[in-house]
Amino acid sequence: MKKMKGLAAAAAFAFASLALPVRVAAQQQTPEQVAERFLQTLKAQDWAANATLMDAAELDSMKAAFLDVAASDTSTAGLRAVFGVGSATELRALSPVMVYQRFAANVIGQRQGMAQFLSSAAFRVMGHVQEGDSAYVVYRVNAPVPAGAPPGAAALSQVSVITERRSGGTWKVRLNDEIQGMLSGLRMAAAQRRAANSAAAQAGAARVPAAPTAPPAAPPAAPPARP
Repeated sequence: MKKMKGLAAAAAFAFASLALPVRVAAQQQTPEQVAERFLQTLKAQDWAANATLMDAAELDSMKAAFLDVAASDTSTAGLRAVFGVGSATELRALSPVMVYQRFAANVIGQRQGMAQFLSSAAFRVMGHVQEGDSAYVVYRVNAPVPAGAPPGAAALSQVSVITERRSGGTWKVRLNDEIQGMLSGLRMAAAQRRAANSAAAQAGAARVPAAPTAPPAAPPAAPPARP
């Protein structure tokens, strides 16, 4: 009897072990599901939820680019307007997720007409093509002619692609080409600013007059002539 109970327990454990990978796999989201969630949070302008769907390596790269700019520019107006911080040190203290969240809210979300577009747009995920650990999700966006548009403006119907990367068994959204291009431009501008600052510093050093040399010692006075 005890042996039968032991076999039954072993069989139950074996079946549970077989079922576990199936259950875990069922919980993993497909590239389409991740894209749908991304577009939902985009439409709702829920930047905190949107940030959690982004690829971590991409967000690290974004933060590094903004830190590069902050280190080469002494102005803090841009840091305050976009990230709500007053120095590169404060920016460095923000997590990459928070950097993306504040950038999305204060730059993407504040574009002229963006709120109106997102409120009226309809997104439909159509499918994906997978290549290794990358997936390209195709979706269509439809939006009516915005209010105040010039005569002859047409409604929007466009097919676009969301690129995702598998990280730790989870699909994450990569930055689009527009943002990648913007970050490349920021890095280039920061490098040019550093080069200009270095050239100005060298030119200033060359213009500094040399310190005057000490005048030669005066010869000893001649003794007075004897009468």
